[in-house]
Amino acid sequence: MMRAGEFDTCESSDGKEHGHTEPDVTMVSEFGLRLAKQEVDPELQTVRNRALGLLARREHSVQELLRKLRNKGGAETLCLEVVGELGRLDLQSDARFTEAYTHSRVSKGFGPMRIRRDLRQRGIEDGLIEDHLTRDAEYWMKIAEQARHKRFRGVAPDGRDAWNAQARFLAQRGFPSDLIYRVLGEQF
Repeated sequence: MMRAGEFDTCESSDGKEHGHTEPDVTMVSEFGLRLAKQEVDPELQTVRNRALGLLARREHSVQELLRKLRNKGGAETLCLEVVGELGRLDLQSDARFTEAYTHSRVSKGFGPMRIRRDLRQRGIEDGLIEDHLTRDAEYWMKIAEQARHKRFRGVAPDGRDAWNAQARFLAQRGFPSDLIYRVLGEQF
């Protein structure tokens, strides 16, 4: 196979040999974009590869991805350019990150207040957070009961100290106080 710019000879219908070059071939980048053959900035390529490596492991929010790329020495403008490009190509999505993060934290027994705080710290907008956390009280009560049962082996609190310990555990997990009273009862 010839490379772009290499000469080949062929005979035309008039019997003469003519030199021609292969047309300038476009290549497909790892982002799926068609790029004309050109020199790619090595620093830009390094930032892209780091970003793709991070996203291959798990979903990241824009803020998380930018922070990690900057911490690895990426220039601010290059990091912003790469993360923007990844977002446009739907390789990075705050919605997917929020969905995955919420699912993971709920399965580990965390409540809505803690998950909301953690998502805000990761730069997720409130509207997107509410879309993923809006559930009825019975759903969150079931999650709180499962977390309490796992931590305390299903033993109901038998005194004020035990009740306070379980209430503190659920509060630290991010469950609102009204839900904690419903799960533990108001006996103490």
